[in-house]
Parts: sequence; structure tokens; C-alpha cells
Amino acid sequence: MFSKLTSKNFSLYSISGLRFLIKSLFSWIRDMTCMALSTLNPVMKISKNTKLQLKYHFCRTGVIGSWSPDNMTFGMQLFLMQLPCIVGLVAGLTARYWWSRQAAETKRRYVDAAWTNRPFAGLAVVAALCLFGAFLWRHTEINPWTGRRGLFLFSDKVLEELSEKEECRGPGEPPLLDAADPVHERVAGVTSRLLAANAGVDAIGARRWTVQVLDSPAINATVDSGGQVMVHVGLTKMANDDQLSIVLGHEMAHCVLRHINQLCSVVFVANSLGLMPFFAAIWVALPIGWSVLAHLSSVALIKVCILWPCFRKYENEADRVGLELAAKACVDVTQGHLFWDAMSKTDSCSTKLFWWMSMHPTSKSRAKHLHSLIPVATEIRRLAAC
Repeated sequence: MFSKLTSKNFSLYSISGLRFLIKSLFSWIRDMTCMALSTLNPVMKISKNTKLQLKYHFCRTGVIGSWSPDNMTFGMQLFLMQLPCIVGLVAGLTARYWWSRQAAETKRRYVDAAWTNRPFAGLAVVAALCLFGAFLWRHTEINPWTGRRGLFLFSDKVLEELSEKEECRGPGEPPLLDAADPVHERVAGVTSRLLAANAGVDAIGARRWTVQVLDSPAINATVDSGGQVMVHVGLTKMANDDQLSIVLGHEMAHCVLRHINQLCSVVFVANSLGLMPFFAAIWVALPIGWSVLAHLSSVALIKVCILWPCFRKYENEADRVGLELAAKACVDVTQGHLFWDAMSKTDSCSTKLFWWMSMHPTSKSRAKHLHSLIPVATEIRRLAAC
């Protein structure tokens, strides 16, 4: 494919070039649309013996269905995250096409005018950056848990509503355990204890929490922004109750810290300040094949240098706040680093070597971080009269 892209005969205006570009754009739009649109199907209702606030859950079938207000709102936010990239690509292609149709004398006149007015162009760029910076500053808030300003460009309400529409499990996917299953009851009990101890936290007390346990050997757990706790059986086999509380506290901390909103906001800013002007420049200046390669390379560079370090920082924040939430529930806070020490033995060499290509810190670094937080967590546990 790359040999085709970089060949001199591969032109944007050729039939094959247009077909390749249209097919790529159509695939991207199709994937984005499938994420934004769905048909809803009921899954289950948690039994009352879990002592949690209850609600129905819905999931996505992955089949494109009719538009709904929630889906339209989420689709709009998803579109806004990718809008800078689309603007840069369209602007570059449009400018390229327009420039190619100009006569040599006209091109020379435009170049001379641009060179003569370069100070005004520079001032316009600076003014636009200042306005964009003011817009971003207006949407920052001080996080009481970290003491740092965070960027929140999107609606928390819409993100929470979206989280209620989980991906459906197909015939080959692990089933959910019944609410009467001992493993489910254990997870629900640990979750209830954690929630009861932190009911005073606004982000926790305001949500209606539910529990689902997947019959899967994976060592994993997630808590979405809407309050759905999902635990794999593999985690319950490896972790004791204290360790399970710390892991779930970490996942709940993502909700408390509003990390999903921050991640979406960081992606939008990175695309606006980094990818949009770069895309516009490369699609104007380079041949189509090299433009595609530069496009893909810039996306990878933004991820490795900006996005993934932010993700790892948010994971460290969630580890700290999650341990504090667990400490209020009288959990043995020394169990956190022991769990990740055990997890580090399962890490592959590639995971340890290429940690900078991961959205999560390595298990060893997480164990060290949690070990350093034990004194503060122990004091929180003491103040909770444990």
C-alpha cells in the first residue's frame, strides 16, 4: 500500500487516488457513526440484595439504528473531538485543488502579496491563539482532589448518559453471572462497603451504582462514568477483598476526577493546535502519497508524545484517589502495592520495554507509587475510626 501511495503516478486527481481517499474517509465516518448510533436492548436488573441503588441497563447491538437525542448529542461531541482534523484535511485539499488551477502569473502575485503582508498574518495568528487560549481557560476548573486546573470542554451529563449504553456481548462473549451467584454477591458486598464509606463524595453519592460480573478469566475491572461497575471473574480469583476494593476504588476515582471529560478535552486541543494546522500544510505542500504517510506519522507522534503521557498521569491520579477512597472503607491499604507486585510478574518483556507506548503505567511503577502512598492512606484510615 505504501509503495502505491508514494509512487509518482498516484495523484489525488486520478481515479485511483480519489477512490482510495473516498474509501478511507468513508471507513472513518462509518466507524464514528457506529459508535454514535445504536439500538437499545435491556440487559438485566440487579437484585435488591446488593444494597445498591438500582436501575435498568441498556447496551448497544452495534447495528445502526434511528437517531435519538442522546445519540445525536454524543455524536456531535465525538465529531467535535475530530473536527480539527477534518477541518485541516478539507482545508488542505481545497487549497491544493484551488492552487493547482491558478495561472503562473496569478500564483506569483499571491506569493508577493503574502510576503508583503506577513506581519499582519503573524498578528492574526497570535490573535487567534490568544482567543483560543481564552476559550480554553474559561473551561478550566480547579480539581479539589489534585489542586490542579483541569480542562473540561464537554458535557458530563451526556458522557454519563452515554455510559449507560454498553457494548452488547455476543454469543462468543463471556456471560454475566446471576445476582445470586456467590462471586457476584462478593463483588456487590465489596462495592457496597466502598460506596457507603464514600457516600459524602458528591460524584459518588449522586450516582446510582450497579454491579455486573463477567464470567471471564481476564484480570480486569471497569467503572463507567454512569456508575456501572463491571468486574471479571479472573480479578476476583487473584485479588482478596482488600485488593479488590483498591482496584474498584481506582476505577471509581476516574469518575470522581472526571477523567473521561478531561481525556476528550485533551484530544480536542491536541487536534486543534497540533494536527489541524499540520494536516492543512502537508495536504497542500506534499504529494498525496507522502501526505498520507505524514498524516499517519503525525497522529502517532501526537499519541506517543502528548496523549499517552496524559493518560498515564490520569492513571497515577486515580491510583492515589482510589487508595484514599478505599482507606475510608477501612481497607488494608498495604494490599495495593502487593497486588501490583503480583501483576508485574505477568507483564511481558515488550510491555516493560515499550512502556512509553502504553496508556497505563507498568505494574511495577504502579506498585512503587502505591507503596509511597501508604503513610497518607494510613492516616486517612485512622481518621475514619477504623
